[in-house]
Amino acid sequence: MKIFDIMILDAILISMPLCIYLLYLAYTKTFNKKENDLLLVVTIFSMFYLLIKYTTPLYEHMPFLIINIPLLIAYFKKSKTSIFIITIFMIIYYYNYYHSFLIIIILEYILYYLFYLKLFKELKIHNFILTCVTIKIIITIILLGYLNYQFPIYIFETFIEGFYLFLISNLIIHLLNKTEEVLKLHMNIKEIKHNEQIHTSLFQITHEIKNPIAVCKGYLDMFDQDNPNHFKKYIPILKDEINRTLLLLEDFLAMNKVKINKDIIDVNLLLEEVIKSTDMLCYKNNITLSSKIIDDDIYINADYNRLTQVFINILKNSVEAIPKNKAGSIMITETLNNNNIIITIKDNGQGMSKEILNKIKEPFYTTKPKGTGLGVSLSDQIIKAHNGILNYESKEGKYTKVTISLPTEEC
Repeated sequence: MKIFDIMILDAILISMPLCIYLLYLAYTKTFNKKENDLLLVVTIFSMFYLLIKYTTPLYEHMPFLIINIPLLIAYFKKSKTSIFIITIFMIIYYYNYYHSFLIIIILEYILYYLFYLKLFKELKIHNFILTCVTIKIIITIILLGYLNYQFPIYIFETFIEGFYLFLISNLIIHLLNKTEEVLKLHMNIKEIKHNEQIHTSLFQITHEIKNPIAVCKGYLDMFDQDNPNHFKKYIPILKDEINRTLLLLEDFLAMNKVKINKDIIDVNLLLEEVIKSTDMLCYKNNITLSSKIIDDDIYINADYNRLTQVFINILKNSVEAIPKNKAGSIMITETLNNNNIIITIKDNGQGMSKEILNKIKEPFYTTKPKGTGLGVSLSDQIIKAHNGILNYESKEGKYTKVTISLPTEEC
């Protein structure tokens, strides 16, 4: 089989189970279903089986390095069940190839796992892949040397196989990264719209409250305290209308309350996730998204999902504020001020007038044709619930700058 044909077949055999898994992932996120780890295990095992069954190494007399891709995907997804199962199959496969080196093979895969436990959080995924591929190349060269393969041909061929493994692995991980970023962005925007719909419903409830109050006022205007019949006739009606109003108010308060589930989180990690999620949206609109984030861990006591929602909403507004025919730019910066982290998001969009700026935080105030005017108001509520401050600064036709101040925590 020609090398090019092998590469095409590898791509098909890897992408088939992966696409099924990504479709399932999109389904679970869209309908708020709980992700089942079993499908990931099945996907990874299927990928391994198809590669072993239907394709060959680039050089037929060489060991099969491309089958390590399912294992690298398992590490990327942090699925310990998948890592354990696929590692066992890897060891069995390579033992059939290197009959006398079982201990070395086992130690190699233990080494990968130790890198995963100790260094995965510090190393970026691409560096982790490079480390694993380098170890695989070195051990393969050593073992082939013991098996008396023709020197230096087997070294060259091992490097080609290793480079091929590194290239395909990075492409697959890049695809998984982008898919997750798109899904996160979709879910955050969906959450924003959901909250806006809730607040719109609350606005409608306030209109409903006016009805029983108007009825009460009408009867009170007609009420004559010197007429005993009015007591018997109107008091029960007034009580019923007041009770109906109280029920409506209870519903209003229950729905209007912003629920915050706080935990100690790294604000820089949150911002990195937000930037990844919105980078594609900016790219699509020809907007340059850049950041100057402090190179250190900064911890706050906050609701990760709620703050993500706030930053996504602000960045989405910034994107929409930049005219299509303008070279857009959005800058995110961080500074520390005593015990507060100051995060600013500045765009070079159309800006706002002083009149709009003064009303920007008012519920239901919007300049968008189809807007609800709830995004900024809700964001302000969330930041206040975190004992923080949300400020807007803008110059019409020039820029808009959003500043968020949040108290930090010592860990």
